[in-house]
Amino acid sequence: MKLYYSDGSPFARKVRIVLAEKGLAFESDVANGLRTPETIAAPTLAVPVLEDGALRLWESDLIVDYLLRTYPDAKPAVADRAQPPLSPWLARPDRHWQDMATLAAIATCAASIVNLRLMASDGITPANSDYLARQKARIERCLDWLEETVTDDGFAPGWFSIMDIAFICPMIFCETRAIMAWRGRPRLEALVARHQARPSLLATPLNTLPPLVSRYMVQRLPAAGTVSP
Repeated sequence: MKLYYSDGSPFARKVRIVLAEKGLAFESDVANGLRTPETIAAPTLAVPVLEDGALRLWESDLIVDYLLRTYPDAKPAVADRAQPPLSPWLARPDRHWQDMATLAAIATCAASIVNLRLMASDGITPANSDYLARQKARIERCLDWLEETVTDDGFAPGWFSIMDIAFICPMIFCETRAIMAWRGRPRLEALVARHQARPSLLATPLNTLPPLVSRYMVQRLPAAGTVSP
């Protein structure tokens, strides 16, 4: 397998965590600037992209679903039995639509967070853009809903679920890039804190950039085309 990604991308980190959780070896193609269109082998012009033999897939949820279905028995050589296992599904079979709705809310939240980050490169913030103000409001609304949805034991008690991973990655991205304040939601905070020492998270850190914070905690970036998300 070969994974094309940026190690600053929360979407790519989700895939990298699942690969680590399953102990699957892969070749890395890492570029931390914005890739030119001809270097991205996907119509979405975005990473992550996974190649497995002749098959090429893009978008993180599709890639994760493929890994879960194609390599159901894969696992790391040494597993920590004190920690909940990785879930074998995107959504619980008996709560499929509820979990898919949770994943959709997380995906919307993550996309809006990255949108705030990228548009800040042109000096556009929620303070001077109705569109970004709407994006920020969407993030807050999704977070409030997720706080009501998550349990004290994560989104799927007894499992380290894809919902958990999908939430943790953009929240850590949000903080490392100083995009906006999201804390103050105890159950969501506890979910993020609970898994920070998990080996798969320690093995897949986001790259770091100096925090440049505006009044809305939206980071200013270097010129477009020179940075990863």
